[in-house]
Amino acid sequence: MFQRIQHWFDSLRNRAVGIVVLFVVLITVIATLVGIFAGQREIESQTRAQLETDAAIIAENIDDKLEQRFRAVSSVAHSMTMDRESLLGRAQLMLNRQVALGGLFHRLYLMDENGKVAAAFPAAEDALGIDVSDRPYFKLTSQQLTTLISEPFLTRDENEPVVIVTAPVFDFKQRMIAILAGTIKLDEDSFLGQLGTVSIGKDGEVGVATRSGKVLAGSGASNKLEPLPPGNHAFDDARKGGEGVRIARATTGEKILVANRQLNSAPWFVGVSLPVNEAFAPIDRLVNVMFWVGLALIVLFVPLALHRFTRLLRPLDQLARQIPERALGELSGPVKVGGGREIQTLVGAFNEVMEERDRVKGDLEQQEVYYRALSERAPIGIVQTDVLGRVEFVNAAFEAIMGQPAQKLRNRHLAGGVYRDDRPEVMRTWRKVLREGGVSSKEYRLFDASANRVIWVSAMTSAIATPDRSLGTLTIINDITEQRAVEAELKAERNRATSILGVLQEGVILTDSAGVISYANGPAHAFLGQTETVSSLKLFDLMSVTIGDQPWTLDEFLQQPQVNSLDAVMTNVNETEFEVELTMLRLDRDEETDRLVFVLRDDSERRRQEAALTWEASHDSLTRLSNRRAFNARLSELLRQDVSRRNGSIVMLIDLDHFKPVNDNGGHLLGDEMLRQIATVLTHAVRQSDMAARLGGDEFGVILPACGLDRAEVIAESIRAGIEAITLEQEGALFSVTASIGVTDIVDSDSDYKSVVARADEGAYDAKGRGRNQVVVLSGQACPALS
Repeated sequence: MFQRIQHWFDSLRNRAVGIVVLFVVLITVIATLVGIFAGQREIESQTRAQLETDAAIIAENIDDKLEQRFRAVSSVAHSMTMDRESLLGRAQLMLNRQVALGGLFHRLYLMDENGKVAAAFPAAEDALGIDVSDRPYFKLTSQQLTTLISEPFLTRDENEPVVIVTAPVFDFKQRMIAILAGTIKLDEDSFLGQLGTVSIGKDGEVGVATRSGKVLAGSGASNKLEPLPPGNHAFDDARKGGEGVRIARATTGEKILVANRQLNSAPWFVGVSLPVNEAFAPIDRLVNVMFWVGLALIVLFVPLALHRFTRLLRPLDQLARQIPERALGELSGPVKVGGGREIQTLVGAFNEVMEERDRVKGDLEQQEVYYRALSERAPIGIVQTDVLGRVEFVNAAFEAIMGQPAQKLRNRHLAGGVYRDDRPEVMRTWRKVLREGGVSSKEYRLFDASANRVIWVSAMTSAIATPDRSLGTLTIINDITEQRAVEAELKAERNRATSILGVLQEGVILTDSAGVISYANGPAHAFLGQTETVSSLKLFDLMSVTIGDQPWTLDEFLQQPQVNSLDAVMTNVNETEFEVELTMLRLDRDEETDRLVFVLRDDSERRRQEAALTWEASHDSLTRLSNRRAFNARLSELLRQDVSRRNGSIVMLIDLDHFKPVNDNGGHLLGDEMLRQIATVLTHAVRQSDMAARLGGDEFGVILPACGLDRAEVIAESIRAGIEAITLEQEGALFSVTASIGVTDIVDSDSDYKSVVARADEGAYDAKGRGRNQVVVLSGQACPALS
């Protein structure tokens, strides 16, 4: 069966008919679906609006009835304002007069403030004296003191569903003395009884229920305050105060449209429902009509389409006979058939293709002759193979590469000329090009068996193919034996250079003019704080360089022809600092190929040694104070300053008293300890900008720039007292010294440090003459002879 259908569709005519029929079916189905969807939406919208309107009308009607009774009870209760005894004494008479009120209610009651029935209308002796204080409506009215509509309940005597409207009655002092109540039977025709006769469609229903879930009235309810059926989401929503229309399921499982409307006078709501099937019944009828109309169209259209397409496609049969005749040469002229414009276009295109084929065939024959001649004279080797890999053509250049004539190379397999180690890979590549097309470039070795030599070549292979089949391959071959030898030699030289750079302790980095790294040896990686390769990264993104407290960027280096052995501080991205000796060389400066070579040598040890030597040259190794050389140099520098800057500067000379007994009796070690403690006193007494120095033996000096004589005298006294307080003990013996201190200031006439030192020394000598352990101040202004 399937094969018959497939054979039937092999005909272009039958395919066209099938497509048209399918098109008609699709249009019919789409139109039907669109009509159903649009109609369903419209009918649903209309139904929803109608149900909402019905629910609103019913709710408004019930609200009006409740509001009328609410106002009536409130008005009558207000008119009963009097004292309690008068009201209760006339209670029955007053109720009997409420004829109008009696027409609105099933029964009227007047209860005192304690809940006992004082009067009833119509009169009922059995109702008098009944206590209703336990009733919720009585409790709620007594608490809120306002007119209320109670929850529905069943009466005790008649077992009828009712609601009661209660209103408090006040005396002239606004104290509640009674409650007026009127009961309404829910099933009365004047109230909710008529809802059972309301018709909503064929199977629609109307109902009224409380938010507490009790059914009050409806076309499908027994009106005995039965609970709402569970599982109806529309009713659940209405119980929460919701309104509107939604689809829900009835207790039977049938889908229904439910419209809910809340009442204003009581916590009740009106529900109007209609089965979905009934609402959408017109759509179902429309579907049936459109189905039969579509089926009728198909039955009528198929024979007509077959007949028409048979006539339209008849020229194609003629074309199918003439095309093979023209291709085989049996028909010398162009193809000629009748038919419409499309068929004529096809005939014209075929005739043009045949003419183009004849022209191209002639051109190809001419191009083949030209190609052969060009290939013979090409300076690079050319090899053509068939689909089996047999050599069909080689030019003179390839003969020269192989050192063999064309007669020996033709008809040999391509693999025969390839070196044995490279043969498998070359043949895999050749087969891939033959199978998939494209171009493959590869370097491999050929082997000249006659001369027993290996030839390195660069080969580019391309497939020769027509649109329907492969004809072979064409390979262009260039001898690169000498080039490979030169490259191998260069590679060896490069490896040697890399090895040498690798064993150097200096970091060597090669960058272009933009600072992009092309090479870095192992020590350079350590300087840069990198374990991975840094090639292609920017050098100055990995480090910063400071020379003479000034940062140097790549631009500063590019402005120099070269940089030789500069002392620099290099900081890498890990915030590690190196003191380095930096050298920068330029290669091909002012050219596009400009290259920069940075050489980094770790210079921290040398600088540390130089700093240590510099410190030792200017400090006393025992006390770690400055020595005489540094003292004189500092004083000379101070004297070279402007007079305004050096004025107020002080020089102090300290000569120890009785130091020799310490050395002689305690030993040199004890004397050294005494000198170290005295140095500590000096260090603590002077400022950071001052200088304390050991000038030799037991003599010390202090320079106090911009201090003034008064302040200097105070400092000298503190030094004297500190030295006097030093006491050393050795083997039960106590050792101490004192100091004689001379203090002088630097004046305008001082031009040589010797005169200042001599003046301070004179003060120290004078202190010893006065009994030692004293401070003597000699002003430069007062001692011109010493100046």
